[in-house]
Amino acid sequence: MTDTLHPGKIYHRTIDGMSQMNYIVYIPKERRDETKIIYTIHGISRNAKEHITGFIPQAEQYGTVIIAPLFPKNNFPRYQQLGTSVNKERADMAFDQVLQDAHEWLKIPPAPMHLFGFSGGGQFVHRYAMFYPKRVARMVLAAPGWYSFPDPERKYPYGIKSTRDWPKLTFAMESFLQIPTLVMVGKNDDLRDRDLNKARAIDSFQGLNRIERAERWTAAARALGRSYGISANFRLEQVTNASHAYESYLAHPPFAENIFGFLFEERS
Repeated sequence: MTDTLHPGKIYHRTIDGMSQMNYIVYIPKERRDETKIIYTIHGISRNAKEHITGFIPQAEQYGTVIIAPLFPKNNFPRYQQLGTSVNKERADMAFDQVLQDAHEWLKIPPAPMHLFGFSGGGQFVHRYAMFYPKRVARMVLAAPGWYSFPDPERKYPYGIKSTRDWPKLTFAMESFLQIPTLVMVGKNDDLRDRDLNKARAIDSFQGLNRIERAERWTAAARALGRSYGISANFRLEQVTNASHAYESYLAHPPFAENIFGFLFEERS
């Protein structure tokens, strides 16, 4: 850790050469393990700072650095899908720049990562893990609107089949299925609100709301794991009294604790 950083503080960082890519960091007052880092990815409200401030108690409890990238809408309008095509607006590559910058600035290891994503951030996290499973230690997805299913017959981003925009895709699904994964969704997060993708292709096989889609995706991952002879640790939890507002999830005290406990293997 550099001498210019003070524990218990929030820092805003702009990456050299990427003036529109920023991230926010919280340094806990006491770090007991240099490898304890959580990367938290915002939804379409792009409330990266709220992710930081909401997790400060857990950061102090676990001695964990929190890093929250901010994907500007103008540069990354479809960051949830990692970009619009293999050659344009690649949010995964921008995130890699964050990892490298944080490694050099904070002297922290870039991988394996402990990832959390809310809503659109949950979409980003599971797709990033599909592309780069060896980089991810554990992940928590909270209330994604829809998913890339581990289905080679469905085109990306609905499945994992190559397309004109995403040619020559290859996925190491055996490695992906070995990432311990917790999917969280609010018990009241079953409305077809304006932010939910209501495309017929998604409704027909993923379900009509976030609860149904979470159930079907985790079931699909477990089923694929069985076909590979892998006991895929994909869990589903419902969050009491939570709608789709991020604040309603944070208002349920076990929410943040369960995220950190799962990511750092301190809960069964």
